[in-house]
Amino acid sequence: MSLRNRLVLPVILFALAVLAGCGSSTSNPVPPPTGGFSNTNFNGTYTFSVLGQDGNGTFAMAGSLVACGCANHTIASGTVDLLDPVPLVAPGSTIGSGSTYNITPDGRGTANLVVTNSGLGLSTTIEVDFVLTSSSHGLIIYSGGGPAGGGSASGTIDLQPTAVTQGSLANAYSFSLSGTDFTTNLNPIATVGAFTLDGSGNIVNSPAGVEDFNYAAAPSTNLVLTGGVTVGSGTAPGVATFSSSFGVLNFDVYAIDSTHLKLIENDGQAIIVGDVFTQPNTTIPSNLVFTMAGFDTTGGAPFVVGGLMSTSGGTITGGSEDINEGGSVDGGTNPAVPVSFGGSFAPSGGTGRLVFAPTGFFGGASFAAYPSSGGIFLMEIDTGLNPGITSGVALQQTGTSITAQGYGLNLTGQDTNGELDEIAEFTTTSTTLKGLLDEDESFSTDTHNLTGNYTVASNGEGSATSLSSGMAGMFFYVADSSNALFISTDPNQVALGSFQAQTTPTSVSNMTQQHFAMLRSVHAPHSASKNNKTRFRQAK
Repeated sequence: MSLRNRLVLPVILFALAVLAGCGSSTSNPVPPPTGGFSNTNFNGTYTFSVLGQDGNGTFAMAGSLVACGCANHTIASGTVDLLDPVPLVAPGSTIGSGSTYNITPDGRGTANLVVTNSGLGLSTTIEVDFVLTSSSHGLIIYSGGGPAGGGSASGTIDLQPTAVTQGSLANAYSFSLSGTDFTTNLNPIATVGAFTLDGSGNIVNSPAGVEDFNYAAAPSTNLVLTGGVTVGSGTAPGVATFSSSFGVLNFDVYAIDSTHLKLIENDGQAIIVGDVFTQPNTTIPSNLVFTMAGFDTTGGAPFVVGGLMSTSGGTITGGSEDINEGGSVDGGTNPAVPVSFGGSFAPSGGTGRLVFAPTGFFGGASFAAYPSSGGIFLMEIDTGLNPGITSGVALQQTGTSITAQGYGLNLTGQDTNGELDEIAEFTTTSTTLKGLLDEDESFSTDTHNLTGNYTVASNGEGSATSLSSGMAGMFFYVADSSNALFISTDPNQVALGSFQAQTTPTSVSNMTQQHFAMLRSVHAPHSASKNNKTRFRQAK
């Protein structure tokens, strides 16, 4: 399959849908949800971020809140940054009086955050839905409120176990950030990189920090990065400055722990949000699962890819990818046939940086790659005839099967009406799954039954069918016994996400401690989104 021009607002994030209409409805959900969660399991200081779209364009939010973990389910305090093309909420605004949450037995939850604008003193209510995989981790979607009144976005929410000190950040880190500028076209921006902090939060010069940018499919690669990161206090954010030949960007910093930070731009230059993870090493594991997203400007369709890679000494000895391009899965073949690819990972440029150079790969021919404790961040750096801004994440594969238990799911992408995001909780047997799915599609929210059959091959590649009117099916790729990445095979949507095992509500799972990177929603440039329905290629 040819490599062709692509343009997209990046993914990854993450994170992790689809019906037309306006307003809210319920599609006969199975009552009541079962499980061991309650309002007492949402207790402490939680840090969150999302990226998506609202009525004004690109929407990003990051912040921290304090949940009571009590029967009256109140949120006592918090701080939030909300980025929108119409900036009506100032950075560092207060979450306060009147904020509430509710957790159902299956771990799905809702929260209404009353946000007081720190600049104008005005209040607005932000609505979010989420599913907990434990008391310390969840998958979250923005479902309404704020400056534009509605929209959809996706991300993660994590408990901050203890206050993060400045000295604890003396470590090596990788990051992935994405979003858009403030122009009418909302040009996409993605950046990935690595740096090492000293005990005072300065990016040290030995080894120097390194950063790659991709701005509207024009990459700036292997740039020297300087600046620093300072932690905040309580729910108040810290600050970060990233300086390179691309420019100087300033961020608010919301810490989860010393291994995982969330950054959101605060200088009014762009709408950018993302994650920073520790970088323990730059070794490429022998087995990987991955998902990526992009936009085909030639065909006018968004796409997502997902699959498996085996490597040896940096060489890809076996690669397989499934493709959903504009709703056409694996080229429309039935049964679907994945694409095989090869290539390599090789150190290139600054410390902590590699280049992923796949061959025969749908989605790009050259990617900056930064390993981290949250996965390998991937961002396209192609130049010449086929530039693009495809991006995603690869995770080490240490297991190939899923077990009979409860899972939380997050999906993010597009359908014929634009942005869509979903969370779900389901339980599995050896061949079936059943649960509830909450979706937000632009200004429409809905709840659906989630039920169907699944199979998993010995290499960890699986499929699920006949799931829901919110997501017809998926190809998924098992990373370990608790985590899988997936792409949707629904012909009416182009989306990707993850599902993660639920643990006893009071425990902290290994997955939660690892903190996977946040998947990001797939967008077209604003000028390419005026006729969404023409971007989907399947027969009607």
